[in-house]
Amino acid sequence: MAGIFKAYDIRGVYGEALNQDMGYKIGLSFANFLGAGKTIACGKDRRSSSDELQAAFIDGARDGGLNVVNMGLCTTPTTYYACFSDHYDGAVMITASHNPGKYNGLKFCGTNAVPIGHAEGLDKVETAIREGNLTKAETRGTLSEKDYKEGYLNFLKEKSTYTRKFNLAVDAGNGMGGYLIQDYLDKVGQEAVALYWDLDFNFPNHEANPLDFNTLKDLQKAVTEGGLDFGVAFDGDADRCFFVDDRGDVVPADILTTLIAKNILAETGGGAIIYDVRSSKVVAEVIEEMGGTPILCRVGHSFMKARLRKEEGPFGGELAGHFYFRDFAYADSAFLTMITVMNIIDKEGKPLSELITPFRKYAPSGEINFITEKADAFLAEAADKFPGGELLTVDGVRLDYADWWFSLRKSNTEPLLRLVVEGDNHEVMEEKVAAIKDWLVGGGAEIH
Repeated sequence: MAGIFKAYDIRGVYGEALNQDMGYKIGLSFANFLGAGKTIACGKDRRSSSDELQAAFIDGARDGGLNVVNMGLCTTPTTYYACFSDHYDGAVMITASHNPGKYNGLKFCGTNAVPIGHAEGLDKVETAIREGNLTKAETRGTLSEKDYKEGYLNFLKEKSTYTRKFNLAVDAGNGMGGYLIQDYLDKVGQEAVALYWDLDFNFPNHEANPLDFNTLKDLQKAVTEGGLDFGVAFDGDADRCFFVDDRGDVVPADILTTLIAKNILAETGGGAIIYDVRSSKVVAEVIEEMGGTPILCRVGHSFMKARLRKEEGPFGGELAGHFYFRDFAYADSAFLTMITVMNIIDKEGKPLSELITPFRKYAPSGEINFITEKADAFLAEAADKFPGGELLTVDGVRLDYADWWFSLRKSNTEPLLRLVVEGDNHEVMEEKVAAIKDWLVGGGAEIH
């Protein structure tokens, strides 16, 4: 069991702590947590171990009294769609997202696609397995099958209000986005330059993690050489995405959050927009200009979704490439994000690069990671070491000054301390990055 229960999901190398027996126990424990007699949907990606892991999980869930609807192959957002559209009590996706093929895992949600992470119940699932406190139900749950591919595609088509013909490239990274993309394009009468649409979870071309901008080089080349409108890359389970604009430049997720928020607020006239602590201060500035309420949130999809739902806000964005929509049960979808951007380009009649230029007004450092055993001590020292800033402690520390700010937080998934700095200009940013590096490295941290 060691290490497979994460903050947001369960994930590990398949065949080690996560195996067929553990899959069964997770299914049984999740059924005990959720309650016998309830109904969940369960989908999977196309990893070599996904069939076996899904079968084991379903077996355990049914022994615990859950009725299971097997969705077969799908993207993670398709499980959210199934959950809220057919009013299930939960949904589970068998996936390890962008992790290498030897990994697998499970993502959970409850009614209305509300995430179930460690803080929302996975801790109880883990404890029950560790203590051997697992109970079979008197009546075994039922098993049925339903494919939600067509329903999800129809939902996406309804959201596609653009009327123009686009020239775009799509990099599915050999992940589950490739399972949907051609069918979606056929439905809306579009075509795209195809990069790695075949499903291959050995990821022979590059890791399906567009947050690593090195994985976007092929997409950038396709856009610039083809003179395309934009490119979009999906992660392994198609809940996250990143864009390349018509100039071939990567669009940072906080800049895209700003663009989408501006357009949504123009339609709604107001509402809460959620963004994470690593985001540019331009996000809040534009939200306020548009009559919205900017709300800074801790990093992590379960936290972002919960806060957006609480505020009943129309939209939220996270630096990792998650974008959340009230119209999608406050959940994230790479395809819905792509469609939203297409709608905006069509409505505004301007290229993507021109639409985002006003938001590229500050100088970001990007994320810088440090290995340290003293993360808590550094976080406690930060405000004294760099006095005069406005302190926020919603996730680690964020300190805002007149012409710069920085965020320092512990990773939720790795033993790292993560730093982001933004300055009003490049010189200020570089100066502050150097000062913070000197402090951390001088205190024993190592740059990762």
